[in-house]
Amino acid sequence: MEQGDESAAAAAEQQAGGAEERLPGDLLHHFERVLYSDPLIDEVGFLHPTQFASLGCGQDGDSPSRALQFHHRYFWCRDHKLAISSEILPELYRAARHAYHNARNAPLSVTHLMGHTKALLLLCPDLLTAWNSRKMVLLENYDFAKLQDELQLCALILSYSPKNESTWSHRRWVLKQVAEQHQDMTELVEKESLLVKEIAEVLDELKKSTRWSELHVADSCCFHYRRSLLLALLDSCLVNGEDSFSWESETYLLWKEELRWDEILIRRYQGRESLWNHRRFLSQRWIQHLLAIEETCPATTSQVDLFISKEIGLLSECLNGPANEFEESYVQVELSALYVLWISKQVPAVKRKLEESLHSVSMGSLKDVLVRACRPEKRRLWMNLLGLADRSQ
Repeated sequence: MEQGDESAAAAAEQQAGGAEERLPGDLLHHFERVLYSDPLIDEVGFLHPTQFASLGCGQDGDSPSRALQFHHRYFWCRDHKLAISSEILPELYRAARHAYHNARNAPLSVTHLMGHTKALLLLCPDLLTAWNSRKMVLLENYDFAKLQDELQLCALILSYSPKNESTWSHRRWVLKQVAEQHQDMTELVEKESLLVKEIAEVLDELKKSTRWSELHVADSCCFHYRRSLLLALLDSCLVNGEDSFSWESETYLLWKEELRWDEILIRRYQGRESLWNHRRFLSQRWIQHLLAIEETCPATTSQVDLFISKEIGLLSECLNGPANEFEESYVQVELSALYVLWISKQVPAVKRKLEESLHSVSMGSLKDVLVRACRPEKRRLWMNLLGLADRSQ
């Protein structure tokens, strides 16, 4: 009965709409309500409004009795997965921070303080004062169940921010509290070992981060993390004396798949600089690898030429793509042009190949791409970097 009331209330809130839903206090209330309703949430995604709008509630014939669901204008929760529209993140963070300061300085209940700090830390896990407030509450009375909940909160944050030192520090503190009261730590140690193993193993972590990266394409940190994992993989191959980029190696296949995956995301989510930056990293290494192979094993068909032609094809697709209401297509055009210009600067050996490929698809030269796609300030910068005379000025 309570769950039916919950669903009816959520539906009423969604239909109400209006400006009042954007009041920071209301947003925080809905957010904390979701967190309280499903304490087993194990994944959080911050979605662009266009992505969030595509989410549904009660899909695949599921009923509220089969899976806990919550659907609001800016929040969606199902199967212990929580999605938040990125549209309201600044307001939500400010509301959570304000509520936390009020709870810390005023004689509010412990429940309010813990609820506000949980919401705040999920949005910004680096706030040490919020972690310390939770420690003070937990120290008042030892409660093993609450400490287990604290470990789950830490695991949730580490699932999308695995290098966050504040969260790891708090997790160590919680385990120390448990160890002082429990002689048998076998089960907890096993769980911690599993968590650390999952984070430490490069290939497993790379696969694990794929889904998260797909849901956070504007977050440069997750793609920087993937680059660190890929470089760690290359280093491990060198240490073991393996040819990491031989045609049959796992690293070669993995790098090729990463390029393909990144291209899919670029086509799906226009105007995301993090995706193009990731492609710069992948392409530079890939081209250098292909050039090295061609030096030692010349082939009839140049793999470098094929790759360059493919990238120019992606540029052409972006330049000629339809506009959209969010003007993301304009950003996509500039990012694609800057990507090609960056390659010509970082890998001079392929500059001539790039020019030839540009002419083959009737886009002229690098200068023509600059003039067509880039803002004036970017255009002047790249004219200087590439040594192109700007005769129009």
